[in-house]
Amino acid sequence: MQNAGHRDRARLPTALVQLAYTRPSAAIACWLFILLVLVPGLFRLSVDTSTDSVLDRSDEAWSFYQESQGLFGGDEILVVALPPTSPFSLESLSSIEELSRAAAHLPGIRRVDSIATVPVIHAEESGALEMEPALMPGRTTQDVEVRLRLDRVAPRSLVSADNRTLAVNLVLEENAEGVHEALVSQARALASPLGGAVSGVPVFRVETNGRTRSEILFFAPFTGLVLLVVLWAIYRSVAVAISCLLPGVVGAFAMLSAMGYLESPLTITTIILPSVVLALGCAYSMHLILPARMADRGAVISAITPSALPIALSGLTTAVGFGAIGLVKIDAVRFVGGFGGLGVLVVSAAALTLVPACLSFLSPVCRRPAGSGWLTTVLPRLLGQLASNRASIGAWLLLVPLIAAGVTAIRVETDATQWLPPGNPVRDDYDAIRELLSGISPINFVVNAPAEASVVGQDPLEAIDALARHLEAREDVGKVLSIADPLRQIHGGFLGDESQPLPDSDALVEQYLVVLDSLERLSDLVTADRKHANIVIRANNNGSHHLRKIAEEADRWWETNGPAGFKGKTTGIMFEYARAEDEIAMGQLRGLAFAVAAIGIILLAIFRWPRLALVSLAPNVLPVAGVFGAMGALQVPLDAGTVLVGSLALGIAVDDTVHVMTRFVERTDNGDRLRDAVQTALAEALPAVVYSTAVVSLSFLILGLSEFTFTRNLGLLTAAILVLCLVADATLLPALLVRLPRRKAAEKQAS
Repeated sequence: MQNAGHRDRARLPTALVQLAYTRPSAAIACWLFILLVLVPGLFRLSVDTSTDSVLDRSDEAWSFYQESQGLFGGDEILVVALPPTSPFSLESLSSIEELSRAAAHLPGIRRVDSIATVPVIHAEESGALEMEPALMPGRTTQDVEVRLRLDRVAPRSLVSADNRTLAVNLVLEENAEGVHEALVSQARALASPLGGAVSGVPVFRVETNGRTRSEILFFAPFTGLVLLVVLWAIYRSVAVAISCLLPGVVGAFAMLSAMGYLESPLTITTIILPSVVLALGCAYSMHLILPARMADRGAVISAITPSALPIALSGLTTAVGFGAIGLVKIDAVRFVGGFGGLGVLVVSAAALTLVPACLSFLSPVCRRPAGSGWLTTVLPRLLGQLASNRASIGAWLLLVPLIAAGVTAIRVETDATQWLPPGNPVRDDYDAIRELLSGISPINFVVNAPAEASVVGQDPLEAIDALARHLEAREDVGKVLSIADPLRQIHGGFLGDESQPLPDSDALVEQYLVVLDSLERLSDLVTADRKHANIVIRANNNGSHHLRKIAEEADRWWETNGPAGFKGKTTGIMFEYARAEDEIAMGQLRGLAFAVAAIGIILLAIFRWPRLALVSLAPNVLPVAGVFGAMGALQVPLDAGTVLVGSLALGIAVDDTVHVMTRFVERTDNGDRLRDAVQTALAEALPAVVYSTAVVSLSFLILGLSEFTFTRNLGLLTAAILVLCLVADATLLPALLVRLPRRKAAEKQAS
């Protein structure tokens, strides 16, 4: 007989299944009441498509970024670049003048920088000083070229090195996110007739926001429709297909309502949840519906009750997988874990109650779905024979060193410009501007002076200039500008020295700054009280790894070479994105380790068989590690999307293992030989395991239709892991189970 410990653990889920089947009306009424209570929450649900939702606002680095904006203004720019022409052609100069004038009226613009608006500091040895834009009415192309020849601001920012590409930089007001959509639309309208490219952080925000809104409206309904068709094809019954979908629908409804009640909007990260919860509901339901459809009316309850405990355990382990995602301190990611876990638990409860209630109204047909006969007879026998052969274990062991080599080569890198596919106009414009001018990713290095000191003193000024030149020498940096640049330019002009040396006295610096204070752009580089200086960096590579490397290089250099008492720190909107993205990635790697440990502990607590708990993890951990190893070998980086794969897939994939193991434990406790127990467990569990894996994998494959590469990669990689885990459950798990030493009587009694 089945041991008492196992019966105790199965008592609650079994009771729920039996109660719902015998009192279906009451079970359905309870769920209708719950859904009625949840309806107001659904109407309160909001959608936040902003990419800002992934930023880490809990860290002091975010507070420092806000302080820097208060000191120097917003750091986001929108770049409009004209297509290359002959150097300083009259046509391009005229276009830049018109574009600069029109752009000044766009919403959210603090300043327009171009060769038609940015004053060029031109000083003569005689003492004459001119601070006018290079492009002025009446000036010839030669005049423009002469005035820009020694300018330190325009090169690679407003004009390319070959003078063939001109650009307008739109400097945005602080906290202008609300007008980004209108701003980008109008900037494109100005640039389009001229064949210009438009890029900048606002462009990616607007593009991401729009696509997120469309995908929110597309994926959940489309996934539900596809699943309905697939379920109908399997069961040939619309009523059964709807019954199979119900737990997922209820789980998604409850999850979204909870988000509404808690005022947590649907974001770029949580849009995957409704589809995932819907698929899991189908998977859990299949473990009840499949045996019920093959049973006589009087045998339905006995056919479905063995699945009660595995479904409950599956819900628990999957919730743990989601919980591991929630370990990241960034709200948008933590909500994926928290609300995803809630949805899974609701799905489990609905599967254990709603599905049996629906089954009580459906007539069993004793008809096996296509392929189920082969899955219950031929395949289990073949797999049982294969389990006795050590080759099945050996084949998996051969993969371990390959996996290890790949995992060691994996790197963490998130580049928002790569979220869009090649050929997308937004990505193409970014690449064009980066190649012709410099990158559009702004980073700031802020220097703070100690009490009674100034950032424009001789020592700090030389250090600021040296750091700027040091950073500009990096291949991943396109342009660096500091307060030293206008000071060099004005001083070099008065000296007649084209090398443009720094002023050699504090008094001279202050004299120059009195003159330069009339320039609005000076406030981007130094505060009026001379206590804070800003080194403006435009990075050529938008990847989080490169942005963090630039920041680390700047921080390290200043720590070593900066004057005593002067503090320097990296900040900026792109630094914040890079920091948040890396926090997501590293947090999920930590979460994956937590998920493995937590799931192992749960299985140990349920089955009270340490070696079995350890064995159960192998067919799930190996495929997950294998996919990560393949990513490392193929130089596919872990990003904000793919890093979620491990914890998410592990929690879901363990479901299949749990169904096989539960039946294996039942058989061994009844005295069956290990090989017979394995074969019987496979025969009982394999049909539902295969069908449920197919359904869940299909749902993730649908995410592969996303135009966001990180969502697409998440869907495709998760589907691949689930299929690999199914293969491992069919080959590696049986081979390990038949080699387990039988439990002693004392251990069985204790369990």
